[in-house]
Amino acid sequence: MKWLESRYPDERLKVFLFFFVFMVVTLSFGLLLSLLIVIFGLLHVKVIEKTQTLDKISFNAISDDFPEIKRIFGEASLAHTLNQSDARMQTKIKVLSALSEINTPEAITLIKQALSDESDEVRLYSFSLIDHFEKELNKKIHIALDALHQSKEISHKVQRYKTLALLYWDMLYYELADDNLKHYFLTKIQSIMSESLLLAPHDEDLIMLQGRLYLFNGDINNAELLLHDTLEYSGTYTKAICSYLAEIAFLKQEYWKIPSLIALYPSASLDLKMYGMQQVWNHKK
Repeated sequence: MKWLESRYPDERLKVFLFFFVFMVVTLSFGLLLSLLIVIFGLLHVKVIEKTQTLDKISFNAISDDFPEIKRIFGEASLAHTLNQSDARMQTKIKVLSALSEINTPEAITLIKQALSDESDEVRLYSFSLIDHFEKELNKKIHIALDALHQSKEISHKVQRYKTLALLYWDMLYYELADDNLKHYFLTKIQSIMSESLLLAPHDEDLIMLQGRLYLFNGDINNAELLLHDTLEYSGTYTKAICSYLAEIAFLKQEYWKIPSLIALYPSASLDLKMYGMQQVWNHKK
């Protein structure tokens, strides 16, 4: 504006009026355009209908609408890749990295199998993964032992006993313990269980672990008796107890019991881990 005033010194009033009119017209045009957009939106808005209030939810109807999700490759493809002699070293290392994230006994077993691979890099990486798992568990065990020694209240002791027993159990469950140490860990777990059950005889976590120990030792009858008693008052481990009892019925070849045991868990159709078992034993395709 100063440039125009200096260029046209005798037309200052006209320059001022020009910019004033320009800004007013621009502002008016913007307001008019905004108003037109609002009117257009109001004319074309869609009213969302209020859904009817439901008194109860039909889980069967919900489960029928679930999309069927499948995957082309799973854990089996990982095992196949590791066993291929012509597979690339980089591919095998990626497979081992994926297995380390799965965190199951089967995954640990596959990682151990890679210890005999032809590639030095694969063997070294698999050994480092196993060593990492063992060190992490041992570190947690030492922390749990220190916490147990410092606990004075009964409730704290029960919790520390439980944590320690589960950590020892993980050493067996993930097959990280050598054959020579399995008996030691079993003895330690049983000793801890005896101490903790005296303090909390109805603790569901401890009872579930005791049942898993019976199964691990092949004592099917005691495991079945204990889990049946737990099922009567358990509200936390219904799914786990039903699956273990179904496993016991399968081991005892009492196949007719399995559908009724799965039926005790009403939400099995909504559980990814139980749905397949339910479909197989209910003869549904």
